Amino acid sequence: MIKLLILTFCAALLNPTFSQEKDNKCNIKPFEVYLDDEDEFSNIRATPGGQIVLKLNNQYAYGYILHVIDFQDGWLKIDEINGIDGYRISEFEGWVHTSIVALGTTYNIDVLDEPNGTTKVGQVLGEQDTFKIKEVHCEWIKIECKGITGWIESDKTCGNPVTTCP
Repeated sequence: MIKLLILTFCAALLNPTFSQEKDNKCNIKPFEVYLDDEDEFSNIRATPGGQIVLKLNNQYAYGYILHVIDFQDGWLKIDEINGIDGYRISEFEGWVHTSIVALGTTYNIDVLDEPNGTTKVGQVLGEQDTFKIKEVHCEWIKIECKGITGWIESDKTCGNPVTTCP
């Protein structure tokens, strides 16, 4: 009986899904953001902080929506760019810094202290507030808006600057 308990305990320790430690590795759930850059051109880079591979002209556009597929140290990896005016680049990968993008929401959303948390630190208002991205973890986005910093679900965000999302 003791051997069985020891074997069960050892198997549980070796099983990563049994571990009590939080697994910080996960794939982010794709979401959209829009360019919120006051410069004439927005840079799309090959790697975070790397070589510029594309410059989007903000002067003649009504806005760009970027499809985000990854996050690394303040940089968002994108695989599609859609212009409000019909401009589209797909099957393309590049990186943009979080400082030149923003998000909105259609819903009033509680902002939480941590991903999947239970403590509310504030609320963002649907169709009124926009926010900046601070971090991304799985399907959660850490945002900053009107002095509030916390986590919201990416499913409840809107990356379109001119219309509300479903």
